[in-house]
Amino acid sequence: MKKWRLLRQQLEAEGFTLIEVLASVVIVALAMAALAPALTLIAYRRAMTERIEVANQLARAEVDRIRTLVDLELAANPAAFQNPAQLARLPRIGASPLANTPPPADMDNPGPNYSIRLAEVRLPGRNPEVYVIQTFRDRGGECIDRRNNTVIPGVPCSFMMGVRVYHRFSFNPNTRQALPGLGIETVSANQNLANADVWLFPMASSIVEVNLAANLGDVCRAILADVQARGGIPTNNCNAFPLPSPSPTSL
Repeated sequence: MKKWRLLRQQLEAEGFTLIEVLASVVIVALAMAALAPALTLIAYRRAMTERIEVANQLARAEVDRIRTLVDLELAANPAAFQNPAQLARLPRIGASPLANTPPPADMDNPGPNYSIRLAEVRLPGRNPEVYVIQTFRDRGGECIDRRNNTVIPGVPCSFMMGVRVYHRFSFNPNTRQALPGLGIETVSANQNLANADVWLFPMASSIVEVNLAANLGDVCRAILADVQARGGIPTNNCNAFPLPSPSPTSL
């Protein structure tokens, strides 16, 4: 009997008892259960931050796409854009001011004053996600045919342009219609990203000015007009950029 007592004391001294092990497992399980909601929220906020960053990249890419279209194609052959099919590649004319342009009504169809384009983005380890890019502009200034020095009616080379990027979760997955209450104010870090209403906001939004890079004459005249408005002495510094002949059919 004495040997058994000594053996038990030796085993107890060398390691944990079964009860101690079970108690440790229970404590760890309770701690993990308490941390699970916080870990889930952190993962969700990280995914939302990634979506916002992707949306901002899409908005910048859309502006660059339109700038390239204006710089390369309109500058090289602006008369081609008198073709309605070519002109339709530019954003549609929006409300005035542009900030009043309403959000898109659905994922597939452009509105009377905005264009719609879908972008599918693939991220490593994630399912593809679809974004809705809404673009719109004001009427802007018409292009000038540099060879003939005449205005090309109806073809804009300088305009204010707006871009909004929504996630597909902003739309009903079955009807593809916009969810009720869809807004135009960009989601911000101050909002609760875990709130379901976050999908009613665009992930990115901006209004920028698009100008033809070669339109130096307008830049010169705008600077000169500002100088004269401030009481400066009128000069002929813009004579190298003659004004184009107006077109009687100009809009």
